[in-house]
Amino acid sequence: MERINLEMVKAGLAEVYRGKPPRGLAMEPYLEAEKGAKEALKGMWSLGDKYVSPKEWRKMHKGE
Repeated sequence: MERINLEMVKAGLAEVYRGKPPRGLAMEPYLEAEKGAKEALKGMWSLGDKYVSPKEWRKMHKGE
């Protein structure tokens, strides 16, 4: 399962979760993959400033 998640991050189709990681999960490959996807403007990162993370979207729509 972890491999699918990593591939999604590499493709710019998912963000790395910034909360407490599961025990034993090395976060470095995920963070490096996200950085690479951002730099290459892959997937959602191609939106630039128009991209809104799920966390920020929930903050903006809280109470609706």
